[in-house]
Amino acid sequence: MTITFRNTFRDHFAFAAYHMLHSASFLVATAVILALLTFMSVVPALSGTESAAVRIIAFVFMEILLLIGIAGVFTITTMLTLISRKNKTLTAQRTVTLGEEGFVAESVYGRSEYKWPIIQKLARTRGHVFLYFSKASALVIPRCAFEGVAQWDAFYDYCRRKTQAAG
Repeated sequence: MTITFRNTFRDHFAFAAYHMLHSASFLVATAVILALLTFMSVVPALSGTESAAVRIIAFVFMEILLLIGIAGVFTITTMLTLISRKNKTLTAQRTVTLGEEGFVAESVYGRSEYKWPIIQKLARTRGHVFLYFSKASALVIPRCAFEGVAQWDAFYDYCRRKTQAAG
């Protein structure tokens, strides 16, 4: 099976978002930051004479604001790392050809051949398939690269069989 596609900024951002939300280290770091910010700012501010209901509502509101702030920082950081004129390879048209022993990914900038055992993780969302080469990098394949649902499902099923057999 051969597919040709061009990744967009949105595709790479979708991968970054998926990866962050499924990364144990990111979730632990977020929990630690949230706890530190909570005990440094929210808890002292709520130690007044207000009723318990007011303090609970204020606490929930402040926690939501802190989560939005943390998400905003990570979103901006991710966007800034993706926005660069030197990232020509990220949006280049790619052709991926699946084979029995592995697959080949080609663009105008290079050609890479991978064996199935290199895939550490295979993930699928509604709009993408991610073939992880390492804990933090993957080949991002958008759903729009396929002509229909049958081809999308066939591609994912083939990759799943090959990665399970190799693992």
